[in-house]
Amino acid sequence: MYKRKQVGGIQEVFIEPKSMTVRSAEKIINLIEKIGGHVRHVFQPAGLLAMVPAGKVAGLKGKAGIQTVHTGEISMKTRSARVHAKHLAYTAWNDHIGGSRRVRALESRDLGKSWGASGKKPLHPPKNIEQHFRRLEATMMPKVRTARGARGARGARGAPNFNIPVLVGRVGVGVVFVDSTVAKYKITNQEKSKIVSELTEGLNMLAGFEPRAKIQWFYDFKRPSISLAANKFTAANKNSWENLWRDEAMKKMGYTANTAGMNKYIADVKKKTKAQWAYALYVTKYDKTWFAYYWGNHVVMDFAVDGWGINNFSRVVAHETGHVFGCPDEYSNAGCNCTSLHGRYQIKNGNCKTCASPFVPCLMEANTEAVCDYTRGHLGWNELAVQSKGTTTLKGTWTFDFDSGVQGPSGGADIWWEQVNNTIRLLVPQSGAMLKHMGKPNFDAVSYQTLTAQAYTTTPINGSNNSANKLKPGSVIAIKTSAGRYAKMKINSYGYNLGITWVTYK
Repeated sequence: MYKRKQVGGIQEVFIEPKSMTVRSAEKIINLIEKIGGHVRHVFQPAGLLAMVPAGKVAGLKGKAGIQTVHTGEISMKTRSARVHAKHLAYTAWNDHIGGSRRVRALESRDLGKSWGASGKKPLHPPKNIEQHFRRLEATMMPKVRTARGARGARGARGAPNFNIPVLVGRVGVGVVFVDSTVAKYKITNQEKSKIVSELTEGLNMLAGFEPRAKIQWFYDFKRPSISLAANKFTAANKNSWENLWRDEAMKKMGYTANTAGMNKYIADVKKKTKAQWAYALYVTKYDKTWFAYYWGNHVVMDFAVDGWGINNFSRVVAHETGHVFGCPDEYSNAGCNCTSLHGRYQIKNGNCKTCASPFVPCLMEANTEAVCDYTRGHLGWNELAVQSKGTTTLKGTWTFDFDSGVQGPSGGADIWWEQVNNTIRLLVPQSGAMLKHMGKPNFDAVSYQTLTAQAYTTTPINGSNNSANKLKPGSVIAIKTSAGRYAKMKINSYGYNLGITWVTYK
């Protein structure tokens, strides 16, 4: 049996409690967080996948109702002795810690390809199908609620849209395998195990892009088996294909056979898991208008994800989940542009490949395990862990401390807006702080991760009132503060006084 070794750092473990309820899971989550770890996945009724400080793993058993802690492969005997939902979770864990799945992914000839690559169907549906989904969406979505609190009005362009979720905290995922008694549409247990493995890897990757979001995926697995025959799906009723099998599945699960039944199921998942947000993921071999898509509050996936293949399912599902949380497509033939606004905080789609300069590889554009700063903004991550933020006027000859957001502090200032004479002006780092001029990127899309990667120096930035001025409106300065935090500052207006906006991260 494969035994995973760990020396120092963080150890991934699969935890089985004596009983598995949301309440018992929360006791374990609290314990794991108390010792400096994090629970990433909760599989009901099987257990929890957590990252735990390696030195604390041995002491977990017996605490907070923990019965078993697995650090290596779970044996076939153990898996076969359990209920099907547990078998799915155990198989996903074994695939996760083993190397074969990752080697297959690394060797895939599709890795890094644009989702709009030649010879493949793009993830973005054709225009007529996309318009159909948006019309459906419009019938069930609430009126826009903006930062001003107005309902039924969009308000100022760029105002936050609070009906769009942010990807933080606990998320309920209702995974519905729409199975069939018809051989053509039947999903085998082996195929279900593969899907769960790929699904959890994709969502694990997505959560791993931003640890500060403390994302927890709580899964609710359903597998209704329906009996719709192939002759029910014709060219004439193509726009209703999803309705046919989805409504039958909802009825089989005890809900009404319509979108209201689906909404009730998602609301139940959210309530049961005590999640901040929930959505449904339908996986089926039944006919679909497109092989992978989302609208409203759910994602639909074909088992084989068309020509991309099951081994790329993980990144496809991560991409589609990005849509659920406000991310737009960034590949050229999806019709993207760099000025459209997306996500709760209405960030521009500045990494659209048709207009971005430079373009940065990103999950929303290609089959890749990376996200760009704009996608981080769309997911709501730019607002995480803010130490201080605001807009002010930095007066000439004054200092500013980004940690506290105070101008002219008695000590510990990070910059000095020095006026050498009527022409020579310098932005001077103070108290061990360092600066980096970033040019004029989208300020909202500059993430904490981007700030940590800058090449900082103690060299002053020339802000003289002549052609050498580098502090023109729109300029963004990255700061590593005297306290070791990272901050960003945008120049709104230039003169003896500087109009600035800043954000400092914890």
